[in-house]
Amino acid sequence: ADSPTRGRHPGRRLQRGSMVDTTSMLLFTAVLINQTGRVMVPSVLTSIMVDPEFVLTVDARKEMLAGVSAVCLFGKLLGGAITDKLGGWTLLVAVFTGFFVSSAVLVSTANVAVFGAMWWLNSLAYTVTWGAACQIIGATYAPAERPAQLTRIASASRFGASLGSMFFGKLLKEGLHWRQALLPIVLVQAVLALLCGAELFSSRAPKAVKDGSAPTEGAQAAAAPASAEASPWRHVATVDFWLMFVPKIVIFTYTQFFMNFLGPLLHHVYAFSHGDATSFAGLCSGGSVIGLLIVGDRVYKKLSLDKQAMLVAVLLLICFAVPAALSFEKELPVDISALVVPLLFLWGVAYALPFYLPPGEFAMRIGGKTAAALFTNLFDAGGFTMSFFWNRWATKASKDGDFTVVLQSLALFAVISIGMPICMMK
Repeated sequence: ADSPTRGRHPGRRLQRGSMVDTTSMLLFTAVLINQTGRVMVPSVLTSIMVDPEFVLTVDARKEMLAGVSAVCLFGKLLGGAITDKLGGWTLLVAVFTGFFVSSAVLVSTANVAVFGAMWWLNSLAYTVTWGAACQIIGATYAPAERPAQLTRIASASRFGASLGSMFFGKLLKEGLHWRQALLPIVLVQAVLALLCGAELFSSRAPKAVKDGSAPTEGAQAAAAPASAEASPWRHVATVDFWLMFVPKIVIFTYTQFFMNFLGPLLHHVYAFSHGDATSFAGLCSGGSVIGLLIVGDRVYKKLSLDKQAMLVAVLLLICFAVPAALSFEKELPVDISALVVPLLFLWGVAYALPFYLPPGEFAMRIGGKTAAALFTNLFDAGGFTMSFFWNRWATKASKDGDFTVVLQSLALFAVISIGMPICMMK
């Protein structure tokens, strides 16, 4: 059972004489670097597509993106099946080992097929990280502390994506070849594999299980009793599950848009250079960090449930208004083209909280300590299924540089997501 005493959870090693939570710091760093690695290819994609020594056609890109979504779906299903059994730290060691291998090959291969395969391995590694981190939080922290830890890793996720895009964009603007721009992340991923490995072996130390505190990584995997507890799958048959599940999977397409399509939108529609398009896409994605750290941490978590639902509804209204305005830009009475970056930044602020916090809290609540990763991965599996089809369609719809219908589809998804605040108010 969870201990209410702050220092008794294994893995939460506080440095002597300080209040530094090393587990929280490592989870934050792991999720941040995971997302930085995730955006490494999309961040330099416009440069790759004009590289005369590496011929990546539109059709090849479309198939790679579709494959990425399929691999991510497989990863989520795999993660849902094994994360609660093996433990989060085991999965994180595998994640960063996979990242290191894929990144090392990505920056060196001249073969398009091998490049695509390594992008898929990159995506598989990325996919299981969120569920692994949630499993560690559920097994390590008391229930009252979990929302704060969830907000922290969600912030790391969005900050990592934004930081990666801006970092790679900056290196491109400095004149580096796209392969050179990706090199620094390889070493960082190797270091994270070692750090997570050290945490894994530490959490499996026999001394960790004592005084009724939470089980270690190894004990956690073996602790699931074949008891009389009702099956967690019963929640899938409830209306509340679907009111939360459907919004989660359609909002998932926002992450795909900001990662894979925002840079090309800024380049083709608003004539930004390759480097500027990548940098400003990262900046706009950075709005999601503000959405989590300011709106989420300082506002949302202090509200009552009804007011939290109202806040989510307002944020979804913004998620509708921005893409709708950009898609009908030519019909508006005023020219908003100069406001495209601030508007996209505002959209980034708005979508992050509904994407992460209500579904994450819902998954932890219905999953408990033994099935939190199962439902977290199930939600994401639905999102990647949606992305598999949406990515293929959006790539084809925008192949001539026209993103109108793509933006309209994203506005429609905000309307569909109204089920989320309804679920929260029930």
